[in-house]
Order: sequence, then structure tokens, then C-alpha cells
Amino acid sequence: MADSKPHSEFSSLFFQLFVFFVICICNQSIFSDESKLNAKQNKILKETFVYLESLEPKKIKIDKSTYARHTQFESFLKFPFSGKKLSRWIQSRIKKYSFGSTGDYVAMYQDGEVLLGRGFFNLNRLDRVLVLLHEARHADGKLYGHVVCPDDFPFLNTRDWKIHPAGKKGCDSVPDGGYGITASFLFELGAYGFLNQTEAAYRYNSEISRIIRD
Repeated sequence: MADSKPHSEFSSLFFQLFVFFVICICNQSIFSDESKLNAKQNKILKETFVYLESLEPKKIKIDKSTYARHTQFESFLKFPFSGKKLSRWIQSRIKKYSFGSTGDYVAMYQDGEVLLGRGFFNLNRLDRVLVLLHEARHADGKLYGHVVCPDDFPFLNTRDWKIHPAGKKGCDSVPDGGYGITASFLFELGAYGFLNQTEAAYRYNSEISRIIRD
């Protein structure tokens, strides 16, 4: 009678490989369709989501009264701060990505698809997340469309100085639009210690400056 141990070991190995294959397929499926991007662009986009999903909160690093006064993330997004949940929120709104000319913008949203310009792939991973988060907000309707920034708008575009916001459709008129959402995200990064407070405040203030209040 042949020894059954090698057969058992083979079956176990086959099962492990099968489980690994299924996990890989499932992990790939969480990302939106990137078929219109080349391999390098696709890799950068996936790395962006991996970074975002690593941002899971543990302990608040600032005093609770300051946090309570300024946090708006949950009121805007309808769930507590979580990189994983935010990744799913973005992906539920952006179904396809493509690459092309975006003119005076880093990226553009239209009908569930985001057109990414060359500049997007030169950004650091945090700025890429901010761009995707901002564009995903546009999927929630015309209320979140941009308004023209004042002709005397004094602020620079932090991601590209060649892009001048003044006199262009690059501001918001509602507090929870694209710039409000990114500001609320940046505040959480500072509050939980993912960014030092100086950088978090600088970035937060930059996003808030694009919200034009009457």
C-alpha cells in the first residue's frame, strides 16, 4: 500500500495556492477600472490607494477640545475617519481612469470617469490622494461643481504654481465640496499624527482658502 502522506502534503499545498490565488483576485478587484492607463501609471495609482488604506487611526495626538472644535470629517463623509473606508468611498464614485491633457487642471471628473493629467503622476502620494478625493466629490452632483475664483484671488496653487486659480473655475461655494472634503481629511491626518502639525495646518489652510463665502 502506497504511503498517503505525500498526497496529503500535495493537497495541502494545492489548497494554499488556490486560497492565495483567490485572495489576489479579490484584492485586485477593489480597484476601479484602470484599463486606459499604462502599466506604470496603473502601478502609481494602486500605490496611492495602498497608502491611503494604511491610514487607520489609533490615538488622537492633539487635545480633545481642539479636535472637537475643528473636525468635520464624519459630518461630511458620514463615517468616522478611516483610510480603508475612504478608499472605498472614492472607488464607489470613480469607475474609470484615463490619461490625457487636462489643461489648467491636474485631473478632471466627468460621468464616473477621471481624466488624469501628466502632472498627477509627478505628485507625491499624499497629493495624489487629495486629487482623487477631490474628484470623487464631484460625483455627488452639481452642487459640488466649482465656481469662479475672484480675479484678485491671492493664493497659489500648492500642487502646481503654473496653474493660477484667479479668475478661473477653481473655487467652491459650499463648505463640504471638493476642497472642504480634502481639508477635513488633512485635519484628521494632523490630529492622528500622520502629518506633523505644521504641514497639516499649512495644507489645511490652503484647501480652505478655495472656499469662497459670501
